[in-house]
Amino acid sequence: MLRISPAVHLNSCRAILLLFAFASPAPAQDPGPTPAPPPPAWTGSAQVSFLGTRGNTRTSVLGVGAEAKHKGASPWSVGAKAAFNRGSTGGDENLRNLLGVLRAGRALNEKTELFVETAYAEDKYAGIDSRFGGEAGLSRKLSVTEPHLLSIEAGLGGAHEVRLPGKTARNFATARAGLAYKYVISKNANFQEHAAFVENLNDTKDWRLAHIAGLTASLTARFALKLSHSLLHLNTPPTGKKKTDTVIAAAVVANF
Repeated sequence: MLRISPAVHLNSCRAILLLFAFASPAPAQDPGPTPAPPPPAWTGSAQVSFLGTRGNTRTSVLGVGAEAKHKGASPWSVGAKAAFNRGSTGGDENLRNLLGVLRAGRALNEKTELFVETAYAEDKYAGIDSRFGGEAGLSRKLSVTEPHLLSIEAGLGGAHEVRLPGKTARNFATARAGLAYKYVISKNANFQEHAAFVENLNDTKDWRLAHIAGLTASLTARFALKLSHSLLHLNTPPTGKKKTDTVIAAAVVANF
């Protein structure tokens, strides 16, 4: 009869236990919460609006506009926006204006940005045949915590403006101060306000003020309804024109 010593039996048991230990799958580790995806590099919107104007024109018109911005992982960003409005009364055109803006920025930190911007505008029925300008400046965020978001900016540049009648051309240096404010009412609604004061450094009486206020409410994840009021004031308007134009608009906005 074969006898197995206690020591051999103990070693055999240990070997079997080690075999099962190595063969058993390791316990699954909790990967933790899934990190949120980074925001998209491209954002933008397009809109179709119905406008009611008072000032140099009193009419109802249709307008279209679009804007886009690219901001990736680098400190650089670039954006563009354009708007075109046209109207007529009794078959005769009495409103046509165009605006295009290109802007590039370089963030210095989370709140401060250097920027360069160029813009082109036409508003023939307000006496502006064309206006082309460019500037460089600094933007600073004063509040980055919802519900109140506030930023200011200042820039120096120059403009070439052709006025009607007669297509009189003028070149002048400009200084601009701007403000942008956003109040987040809820995740589906917000109020925004933008204001800019532009000084003609060649003629201090020829200052300009632009102000836009708008209320936006989301209809779906992509579409929203926007009500806005804009004001444009030229302290020395073209001959025969009023100083102030206002626009009230209701627009359907598509975000992407």
